[in-house]
Amino acid sequence: MHLRVTTTILIGVLLIGSVVAPLRAAPSEACSLLTQANVSAALGVAIGAGQQIAGPSTCGWSAQGKRVTLTITRPAAGQSPVDRFNSGKTPIIGVTNEPAAGVGDDAYYVYFTKAPNSGTGLVVRKGSFVFEIRVYGFALDQAKTIAKTLAQALTGRV
Repeated sequence: MHLRVTTTILIGVLLIGSVVAPLRAAPSEACSLLTQANVSAALGVAIGAGQQIAGPSTCGWSAQGKRVTLTITRPAAGQSPVDRFNSGKTPIIGVTNEPAAGVGDDAYYVYFTKAPNSGTGLVVRKGSFVFEIRVYGFALDQAKTIAKTLAQALTGRV
């Protein structure tokens, strides 16, 4: 009888865990999602610790004229992060959106067509979690590589 009760309790705990695990909230502290070492290695320069920008969902790292920002997409104007991700794919004059393979469930680069050095973004969706990494101070191709490297590191953690 004792074995039966123990087995029943164990099965119950496992079932509850399998239901609750998918309900965990998406990460909300941007600075906790990339390490100083991740960012330094990707940029090729020593970088300081990430600094919160205007709230916990945005973090920035900078050194020697190079800068990276990470923004976790939040619901806004009645749109979920996934809705906002999909809306961001809509072309806008002067802005280039370009598919990016090999990171998350779906991703695209976004940058100003006439000023690609003004910041290159990589917007990534992994499940219902959406974020953007923006890289400043590098030529377009190099910024894309850096953004993808950082996005892959981040998606491996969420």
